[in-house]
Amino acid sequence: MSVYVDQLVPHPPPKDAATRRAGAPHGHQWCHLSCDPGGEEELHAFAARIGLKREWFQAPPKASKPHYDLTPPRRAAALEAGAVELDRAGLRAFFARWRARR
Repeated sequence: MSVYVDQLVPHPPPKDAATRRAGAPHGHQWCHLSCDPGGEEELHAFAARIGLKREWFQAPPKASKPHYDLTPPRRAAALEAGAVELDRAGLRAFFARWRARR
């Protein structure tokens, strides 16, 4: 199993104050820390190693895929810890794997 990060994308400031405070210093740019289907335990262990809290995890039905949101510094930490960076083509392939496993 692998853990992946996608590209940073600017988002409008979120409604929830804590998330707004976390994103403000980084221009509300976020990306996702995700895993292959069935790799959620590996994802949680990886997230803990880079300082993410388990309560920040998002999963269906509220999210389309299991993931953690990352700010730019957390993304850099994930890459340094060994996450695989996905470009647009890699992200499309990742989503195709998810659809095939559903």
